[in-house]
Amino acid sequence: MPLRSDWSSATCPIARSADVLADPWVLLILRELFSGHTRFDQLRDATGAADSVLSRRLSAMGEADLITREDPDDARSGYRLTEAGRETLPILHAFARFSRVTDPEGPWGLTVSCGRCGDDTESADWCATCAAPLDADSTRWARRSMGGEPFALHPGHAA
Repeated sequence: MPLRSDWSSATCPIARSADVLADPWVLLILRELFSGHTRFDQLRDATGAADSVLSRRLSAMGEADLITREDPDDARSGYRLTEAGRETLPILHAFARFSRVTDPEGPWGLTVSCGRCGDDTESADWCATCAAPLDADSTRWARRSMGGEPFALHPGHAA
């Protein structure tokens, strides 16, 4: 069976979304943008991606309207999530939860908590304690690689 590499015109919304998001580098870049790393060098260092790989992914993410440049005229400016990019947050939460379900003894590196009530949550898109939506403005992450203390996300509103 031949491999498909372009599902952008598929009628299935999952296939169309996979066309944009089913690349591990894209998911890691999204994670870093939500964590506040916006500059190319920060993204490269945090993900471990080669410059050429990161450049291609950032370009593709821009074409897919997931990110935008903070200052399009300045090659050294950072990147910001667009509204579509911000909508990927529940997907990242689902990946974190999937990791804990499939490897319960594993070294979980990301804890998701509600910024309103402060409780940790296992849901991808709402707080099980206070029923608040877990959007980019009301979610806190604790990442082991960033010291383990909860921090507010940096969704970066696109201009």
